Amino acid sequence: MSDTAREEMRGALAQWLGEQSGSPVTISELRRIATGNSRAMWYVALDDGTRLVARVEQGGVFGTSGAEEYQFMQAAQQLGCPVAAVRWLEPTGHVIGQPFFVMDFLDGAASGRDDRTMTPELADDFVARLHELHTTDWTSALSTTMAPEDATHVEVDRWLGVYRQAATLPIPLLEEAAAWLHRHAPPCRSVGIVHGDPGPGNFVHDGHRVTAFTDWEFTHLGDPTEDWAYLITMRGSRTMSRDEWLALFRRVAGVEVSAAELHYWSVFNSFKGACANITCLPAFRTTNPAPNMVLIGTALHHTYVRQAARLIEEGAT
Repeated sequence: MSDTAREEMRGALAQWLGEQSGSPVTISELRRIATGNSRAMWYVALDDGTRLVARVEQGGVFGTSGAEEYQFMQAAQQLGCPVAAVRWLEPTGHVIGQPFFVMDFLDGAASGRDDRTMTPELADDFVARLHELHTTDWTSALSTTMAPEDATHVEVDRWLGVYRQAATLPIPLLEEAAAWLHRHAPPCRSVGIVHGDPGPGNFVHDGHRVTAFTDWEFTHLGDPTEDWAYLITMRGSRTMSRDEWLALFRRVAGVEVSAAELHYWSVFNSFKGACANITCLPAFRTTNPAPNMVLIGTALHHTYVRQAARLIEEGAT
């Protein structure tokens, strides 16, 4: 971003923050602090010492919205789950060119994007906090309802719709994967808040305990087994082995994940990855012409398509 564009953003953001807080504000520092694909994170320091983060959409990447993310973070905050306090939502994109929301800045350590290590103490606390998120009574904080028998099917159809909207032509392997996921959906024992992208790199900690889960753009109501499988096979796969994760879930949270459940949700997460990643292509053509958008929308998208197909084939043998 050029210096001129940054100053324009500073002025527009300061005016909007003043309107939300009810008094004029001056931004003493504005800098980009994260380079995620779906959201841009901006550190915003005010002259009164207040420290905030503006989480800005980047062209609808991954088929998610800041408004939904804000809603679930607000609910998690109300329910006492570890999350940064959210303050205000700007869903129109009229202020700085993209929708965004503002939350409190949190001090603490966070693993780097390529760092998947956790101490045993931190791993225990992470699993305990994730289980609390899954099992908390969300009905007082969210106005929506979700029947257990519908939860998984709703998510399959959601991602099917995301891919169909982004693709120029039907992708037979994804159509078949969606049909397989509907046909083989395991019973959902209970509906909970599913983070959607849990694990190392997506939480802040003090070295011993989790202080906040981050990156809530994939959060939804559904079967918590989705999170456990994602943690084992994707974000936490370099932290420890599958058997070590399964033993940790059992010991800390009393959660059992069967081989059949792990296989199903591995297919689902690959399907979801393929559907989410293809949204980078229309974003590249319109609002987000960054080279990584092309790579994610083509090479990474095809990797997940092939992975979902391979897992389905393995399950049939």
